[in-house]
Amino acid sequence: MNLTDQANSTNSRTLQAVNEVLQSAKLSREDVLSTSQTVFFTNEKIDDNSFRLLELNNEILKSIENGEKLCIKGCDDDDLVICSEKVTFQVTSAETSNSLLLVKPLKFFEDLKDSSSEQVEKIKVYKIFNECLEANVSKLCLKRLYEILSKTVYRGPEYESEIDQNQLFTLDELKNCIQASDAELIDAIQSMDIFEINGFLRELDFEYHFRVLSYMLKLIDENSWALDTIDYNETCESLEEIIPKEIIKCIFEKYTTETRIIDGMQMYQYKEERVCKFFARVILKTAEKFNLDEFLQAWKESVPEGMVPKEEMLYGIAIIDRNSKPKVIWSFEESSLPDNINERFKVLFKAKDKWTVPEIAPYIKPLATAKLDVNALLAKHARASLSDMKDTTGNKIKYYSDRHSR
Repeated sequence: MNLTDQANSTNSRTLQAVNEVLQSAKLSREDVLSTSQTVFFTNEKIDDNSFRLLELNNEILKSIENGEKLCIKGCDDDDLVICSEKVTFQVTSAETSNSLLLVKPLKFFEDLKDSSSEQVEKIKVYKIFNECLEANVSKLCLKRLYEILSKTVYRGPEYESEIDQNQLFTLDELKNCIQASDAELIDAIQSMDIFEINGFLRELDFEYHFRVLSYMLKLIDENSWALDTIDYNETCESLEEIIPKEIIKCIFEKYTTETRIIDGMQMYQYKEERVCKFFARVILKTAEKFNLDEFLQAWKESVPEGMVPKEEMLYGIAIIDRNSKPKVIWSFEESSLPDNINERFKVLFKAKDKWTVPEIAPYIKPLATAKLDVNALLAKHARASLSDMKDTTGNKIKYYSDRHSR
């Protein structure tokens, strides 16, 4: 047991005073440790901002215990965030119900239990805190990433002379200025049309992207390749005069996966869903709204023979209205929605009054957290109802609509 008492530097507790307190409390020296610590305020200024307290949540504490690196990211005028290797934490200030004291050099039981000589040590109070910082898991905001990369969009080698080299960013430079953990940033980059070109991360112009991918896919018919025997070397050799090899490599890696080895050569296969999804975006880009039947026919004809476009591939990039006559479809990209969860739901239900879970999930998932997954967010911000229609398992289809709608 340690005795603490408030005193100042000119009137600190003596050992005799401590013993008198023990006697008044009907305690003996054997009931306490031999060393007593008295707390007093210094004459130094204690209301400066040299120190701030941060309350550690379980996620941050676990990161520290695992030896992970924690860092503060962003620009001077940004809100404060702390990033671990995998998670981003938004930091806010909160008032404390009790004042907190920063003291030095306070000792704990383990430090004092072996001491045998009776003594009194002075503990100084260096600062009083009436607030502390709280850190909560935050979702990645890509607004700055889009802004940075939009200034150096890659449109082809013939346009590179127009690019300001000072506006180019490497991955390490983006890690320093984008308020996101390294893992979250890399996941976001891989989900976007972003490629590393000459050491810099660049957004690929949509039309140029379409042209290059079309050239690559035409080689399937020209060379009579099976869908699982795509030859990377032949692809590069066939297109190197019109497309830089580095661009071919970037797009090839994004759209293919390894299959088998033939005569010592690694063969590849194009990722069907990724290819179909991109060509759906190409078609949808040509009109504000599209007749659904005409769109589905054009979509089927645009992809390589053997690939089968499916409606679920459209989730997250388009909306289908089956109540209109004729049925229509239009582009509706997740990346165009606001980052605020309440505003996002308003936009979603304005665009379409009723959604199934598979339809709406891609628009909600980017804002989900470990504590609030897609289903929890829907339960909180939307109203569920069952239709008379049934799914393939015979169960009634569940729809979600605006919580405040009638």
